[in-house]
Amino acid sequence: MKKKKENSENESLRYWFVEITLTSGEVLKFYVKALTLFDAYEKADGYTYWASNETLKNKLKSFKLMV
Repeated sequence: MKKKKENSENESLRYWFVEITLTSGEVLKFYVKALTLFDAYEKADGYTYWASNETLKNKLKSFKLMV
């Protein structure tokens, strides 16, 4: 049990730069906090529904960290 706890402390979250290309050809770029790049893209997929709402889409257009 102690080893698991020590290992989990050593695994730190990182900030990953993610680019999502919409079907319209528009590219959204932002950072996501995740453990691995795969996890970052999975998390970024959760933000794709923002593309249908213009107000939320503008938040993704402004280059910033999404947590």
